[in-house]
Amino acid sequence: MNRSLLLVVCDFLLLSILGLARFDVPKGAEYEQSGKKLVSAEVIERISDGENYDDVVAELEATNETLLENLSSDKDDLVQQKLELEEQIAQRREELAEKEKQIESRDETIAQNEAAILAAKKESEELEAQRQEIEKKREQLLQNNAASKKELELLAKNLAEAKKKSEELAALREKQQKEAESVKVELAATQEKAKAEERAAAEAKALLQEEKKRSDALVASTTKIDERIDTLNRDLKEDLKGVGQELRGVGQELKGVGENIAGVGDKIATVTNEVTSVKEDVSRVGEEVQGVKETVSNVSEEVAGVGTKVETIQQDVAENAAEQKENFRQLSERQTKSVNEIFSKYEENKIKLTFTYSHNSGLFGKESTTTFSMDTIIMVDGSFAYSLVHAKDSPFKLDPRPRKLIKVSGEITSPKLKAPIPVKEIAFMDDPRILIVPLYINPVDLKKTSSIELFNSPENPHLFSEAVVVDAKDGRFGQTDFVRDERDSRYIKVKHTRFAFVTGAFDPGKGDLVFSQKGEVLGILVNRDYAFHVKNLGARIHSGSRTTLGETFDSSKTNLLTVSLKKKLFGLSNKFR
Repeated sequence: MNRSLLLVVCDFLLLSILGLARFDVPKGAEYEQSGKKLVSAEVIERISDGENYDDVVAELEATNETLLENLSSDKDDLVQQKLELEEQIAQRREELAEKEKQIESRDETIAQNEAAILAAKKESEELEAQRQEIEKKREQLLQNNAASKKELELLAKNLAEAKKKSEELAALREKQQKEAESVKVELAATQEKAKAEERAAAEAKALLQEEKKRSDALVASTTKIDERIDTLNRDLKEDLKGVGQELRGVGQELKGVGENIAGVGDKIATVTNEVTSVKEDVSRVGEEVQGVKETVSNVSEEVAGVGTKVETIQQDVAENAAEQKENFRQLSERQTKSVNEIFSKYEENKIKLTFTYSHNSGLFGKESTTTFSMDTIIMVDGSFAYSLVHAKDSPFKLDPRPRKLIKVSGEITSPKLKAPIPVKEIAFMDDPRILIVPLYINPVDLKKTSSIELFNSPENPHLFSEAVVVDAKDGRFGQTDFVRDERDSRYIKVKHTRFAFVTGAFDPGKGDLVFSQKGEVLGILVNRDYAFHVKNLGARIHSGSRTTLGETFDSSKTNLLTVSLKKKLFGLSNKFR
């Protein structure tokens, strides 16, 4: 054993012995009184044995003095040893204090080293996690690049086909334009020909008018001849009346009359011949007019044929343009938007939905008033504008227990809206955690009075296999895969293994919006893995769940409704809760 340590141990033992030694007077001890001496029992025994008291006392006093001398000598030695021991103890204490300081310094150094080792280990683990994350992102980027490359190749192919079709359409259009130009030239020539025919018809008509006038004149002259014949007949009758009176002069007068009648017959034949000639001229003019009419009819038929050709060409051009438009529409349907573009559209057109409500809270049911607000968007389905939100933290939350509501009012605000839109009512969907908020405003009027852009649900939600998730609360977003649930088409499953986050660490949760790659709304997350699919909403509103807000709010009906809907949550599959 070390000498210094042995001294320390002995010193502690000595001090312990001194601490345990008793120097007080025992209880019941007798004291000297009235000048008497106290004598021990041994002295009394020796005196009784015949020894002299004075001798015994002298012997005892000598023994006492010897003991006192020995004790004094021993005391001095002990005091000296005590002083030496105390000095050694003080020195050892200083050494121990120095060693303790050294030990503490070493402990601090060890602690610092251990802390540095732990920090280095933690940093190494973080670096390893970051390395694995970077490796995952790298693999994902490689896969995304490969998929994007394939999509770009497909897009380039579609664009090449569209360009080829466009060139073919342009060539066809140019050909049709040339044909239309030639048809226009032919049409102009035909029109000139028609105008010439019309001029010829006008000239023929003028000739016909002249011939008509001539025939009218001939008819008039014929009428005059008829009148003259009638006059001659009357004169002849008057002359025949005197035949019986003068029989002798009948032959001569009859001869003169016959000559006169022959002259009249010749005149009548001449007039008849002239009338026949006029009729032949009129017939000839009619035939010429009929020929002109047939020519005009042929020209009209040719013009109609040219018009039909032009209509056919225009119809072909319209059909080709419609086909090209349809091809571009199908191409645009498959054209995806970037994640940043989708999030920017959300940020620029988001609205704030605010509920102000009073409810009984606390152990004693004290009434308190609270305001709840959240960011969301306006969706449209035909002429129906609405918002779709998760009921968490809202006045209508169901989990962990519904609120005891007294009154509720709400409104929708946005910098792009000229005035707030009051919320008149809400309704619960077949998944009672999802609320639908109808706006009762025409989307066409909303677009005219504001610059806010409305969102649609996709006609073909499974056209793409990836989706964009937006955290409406913290403003984060990321891209991931999604699949339709194999048993319940009302939900879609969001995969976490392929999240490509743009804004750092981000774990999707309740109420986050899920967009397609075209920027259309797919659904709202009900938990970390599943989203409520925005589809056939009209048929999925919970029966009897429509709740009016404001002055017409019915607290008792609403509180009973939320309690019953809370029970309905237990009927959902565990994976959807």
